Amino acid sequence: YTREIFLQQPNRIFVRTLIVTEKHIRLIQFDRAGALYSPLINYHVNPDILIRLIAGLSSTTEEELGLDTSVWWETIDGRKAPGYIMVYHPVTKERTFYRMRSAVPFLARDDLCERGTRMWDVKDDEGAQLLVKDAWIEEWKTPEYVHLSKVVGVEGVQQLVIYEDGTSHGMYGEIKNFRPECTSPKQWFQNKSFQRVVTVRYGEPMDAYKSKTEAEIIAAFHDAIAAHERLLDSGILHCDISLGNILFGGSDAPEGLRGILIDLDYAVRHQYYTSPTPDFTAGTRYCQSQLLLRSHGICGRPGHDYLDDLESFFWALIHLVYRVPHNNCAAANKLMEDWRSDDMQVSGGMKKAFLDECLKVEHIPGCWSRDFARMVVKLHQFIGDVAREKEAIMGDLTCWSFANMRRLQSMKHFHYYFILSIFKDALPTPPEHWRHMVPTSRQSM
Repeated sequence: YTREIFLQQPNRIFVRTLIVTEKHIRLIQFDRAGALYSPLINYHVNPDILIRLIAGLSSTTEEELGLDTSVWWETIDGRKAPGYIMVYHPVTKERTFYRMRSAVPFLARDDLCERGTRMWDVKDDEGAQLLVKDAWIEEWKTPEYVHLSKVVGVEGVQQLVIYEDGTSHGMYGEIKNFRPECTSPKQWFQNKSFQRVVTVRYGEPMDAYKSKTEAEIIAAFHDAIAAHERLLDSGILHCDISLGNILFGGSDAPEGLRGILIDLDYAVRHQYYTSPTPDFTAGTRYCQSQLLLRSHGICGRPGHDYLDDLESFFWALIHLVYRVPHNNCAAANKLMEDWRSDDMQVSGGMKKAFLDECLKVEHIPGCWSRDFARMVVKLHQFIGDVAREKEAIMGDLTCWSFANMRRLQSMKHFHYYFILSIFKDALPTPPEHWRHMVPTSRQSM
């Protein structure tokens, strides 16, 4: 019931509700940190409590009810219509209003105690199409706008327009502002702050590949990987490569903008050539590096690095390759199911097994062109070779050489050059090839 309230009211910050029995009453608050509840109160003994609780929950003030008043709608013929989203700039102190292009967000995460991400299509006063992203993030994490601010002007990476930090979002900018102070370990909760970023709106996500040509898919991957290298050179490692975080650049996008890398929620500051990355396992399961998955929880393992992200690009492509309609290959479907397993060892182990196999052109679904299939085979060989080289350095993780790992990472330029050349060589040159849509059957091209 509470989850549905959050979904139906996308500007909802928290939900307060009562549980009433014949003798007792309990107040419960749901927010992005979880649930907070009062002791059972006998309202026959304390009738004033019952009256005060009901009166408080019957308030007509939207903020008191847990609604974000910086988001509001218009009403046309009694129905909700697109309204406005306000952004308060913490530095300039100015308020900017963006017109919704739809009355509902195009993305609304339904996890009750996670980030509560909402994404809206909006436009500014000049009609430019933009995106507003709202999310609640843990206070120890670097806000996404910090990374986006550092990569303004970096080609192929999502571009920031304006942001709002939760600490300036009024009384409800942080969860601790509408929860009582903890007085015991049992009352501990993870404080989160509200973050709102406005960015440029790009094309469709890679998930929409069925309406694209092979050339558009190859070009999008090429430019997204090139953008990833530029992002790394700026000192930021993405850490969450997936089909949903690679966007097509839009029709007639020039080289460099045919694929856009978005979502720096899990990105970290990282100088790969001077120090190791903090040890953590982030990302979307089906795209996570097999080495990260298999070594999860092991003390002393190497941190997430750019090689893990390059492998994630490969897994994103492989999922796209085998997710074509009418793919009745049971073995491939079982593999993809295992790659998505909640068990990291299962997912990582099956990915390693796939990399260690000898992939051939005939293993690629016949609906893809032979040139495309050869590209996939080359990528499989390259990613597998690099993964095995990295694993040889890691050994059993009891005593691996940081110097040897740095030596491998010193080949960064070659690694990116080689993988980009594989995509570039697969791009068809005659314009007529760009019009050939990705087929929807397994018939050979």
